[in-house]
Amino acid sequence: MLLWLAVTGGVLSLGSAQAHAGPPQPKPAPVAALSLRTALDTVALGSAATYTQLGLQAGPAVQQFYSQRDFTPAWTHADSAGWNHNARQALALLRCAPEYGLDPATYSWSILSALPDSLHYLAAKTATLAGYELRLTDALLRFATHLRYGRLHPLTLTPIVLTQPQTQEAVDGLRQALASPELTTAFLSCQPTSRAYCQLQQAWSATLRQHPDSLHPTTGNAADFRRVALNLERLRWDLQRPDSGDYALVNIAAYQLQLIRNGQVVQSHRIVVGKPDTPTPTLDSRITVFVTAPEWRVPYSIAVNEMLPELQNDPGFLADNNYFLLDYRGRRVNPWRVNWQRITPQTFPYTIRQTAGRHNALGNIVFYFTNQHGIYVHDTPARALFREPKRARSHGCIRIEKPLELAAFLLKREGQQAALPDIRRSIATHDRCRYDLAGGLPIRIRYYTCEAQNNHIRYYADVYCQDEAVAAAFFKP
Repeated sequence: MLLWLAVTGGVLSLGSAQAHAGPPQPKPAPVAALSLRTALDTVALGSAATYTQLGLQAGPAVQQFYSQRDFTPAWTHADSAGWNHNARQALALLRCAPEYGLDPATYSWSILSALPDSLHYLAAKTATLAGYELRLTDALLRFATHLRYGRLHPLTLTPIVLTQPQTQEAVDGLRQALASPELTTAFLSCQPTSRAYCQLQQAWSATLRQHPDSLHPTTGNAADFRRVALNLERLRWDLQRPDSGDYALVNIAAYQLQLIRNGQVVQSHRIVVGKPDTPTPTLDSRITVFVTAPEWRVPYSIAVNEMLPELQNDPGFLADNNYFLLDYRGRRVNPWRVNWQRITPQTFPYTIRQTAGRHNALGNIVFYFTNQHGIYVHDTPARALFREPKRARSHGCIRIEKPLELAAFLLKREGQQAALPDIRRSIATHDRCRYDLAGGLPIRIRYYTCEAQNNHIRYYADVYCQDEAVAAAFFKP
C-alpha cells in the first residue's frame, strides 16, 4: 500500500490510499480456537465417532458449549502454558466429588490433573491442550447434570442421558459459573435445595473434611460413602418437589412420619410400615379426607389368603373378631350357612368388614389419599408395636402412633379447630364421621436408608433390600 501526505494550509493530511486497499481484513483466529473447531468437526467421521475418538461422553453438550464461545478455550492458556485459574478451581471441585456422593474417577480427575506434567514431555502442545480442554468441559457438564438430576434414571436405574433441556441447562450453568467471580459457588448452585438433601450433603461433607483420608470412596469408610451416595442420588430424583409450604414426609426405612412446614419439622411420629413381602410403596399424593370410627373393608388378598383358612377351620372366627360377611349385593350372610370347604381363593364371592371400635384394625381414625396401591395412614389397636425398634409389620398401610395429633394439625390448617371435640365424641361413641379437607396435605412416601439430623448422619437398616439394586447400577464400573 502506498501512503502519501499532503500539506494544505499548514495541516497534515492522510491521503486516501486506504480507499484503494479494500475492506479491512478479519484478524486470524487464535491457533487454540482453530484447534478446538477442528477437533469438534464432525463432518468426516460423524458425531458419535468424533465424540468417541475425543473421549467425550457428553459430546453434543460440549459442542454446544464451544459453539456459543466461537470455539475459544475456557480452561487453557493460549500460550500452551497449561491450565488457567478457572481450570484449577474446576479440578479442585472435581477432586471433592465424594463430598457430594460422587466419584472423581467418573470425571477423569486423575487424568485431567496430570496435564501440567504431561506438557513437559509432549511436543504437540496445542493439540494436547485442545484434548484436555474438551475433556474438562465434558467432565464438568456431566458433573453438573449428576449433581442436579442424579446419575441414574429413577425408574429404570439406567445411566441418565442428557435431554436437550438438560443439555441447555448444563451449558448455561457452566457459562454463568465461568462469568462469576467465584466459580465453585456458582457451579454448585445447580444442586437440589431441599431440606433433606442439604442436611445430608453438608453433614457428609463435614465428616469427610474432619477425616481427609476418607475423601476418596475407595479409602476410609467405603460402606458409609456408598450408603450416603445412594441416598443423595434418591434425593436428587426429588428435585422437582417443592420444599416450601406444608407436607407430610414418610421415611419407610426410619419408621417415621414427619410434618414439615417451610423446611422445619413441626411434628414427628413413629409409624409401622409394610412387611418386606408386602412393602409400603413410595409415592406422592395428598391427604384429602379422614374418617373417625371407621369400618374396615378387608382387602381381598387378606380375606382369601389369611381369613379363608380360619373360616374353613371355624366360621365363628368372624364374630369372635367383630367381622361380618356380605354378598355381592351388600347383604349380610350367615357364615355358618356357607360350605367353606368348597370355597377356594379363586371362587371366594364375599366381602368381609370389621365393625368400628377399639378392636378395629384401622383404630379410631383413618387418613385417605389417592393412590393405586389402596394404602392409607391409620390408627391401630396394636399400640405395643410402636415400642419395637423394627416396625415393618403391616400389609402395606402406614400405622401412626399419634393419629389425633395429625388430625388436629390438618383441621388447624383448614381453620376447623372447633371440630376437635366432635372427633373425640365420635371416637367415644363409635359414630362414623367424615372430615373433608379443602386444600389437603401433600404426602410423600420415601425410602431413605440414611439422613442427617442435627448435622449427624443416622443410618437405617435396608429393610426392603432396595439399596442393593441401586448400588449395583450406581457403582457399576
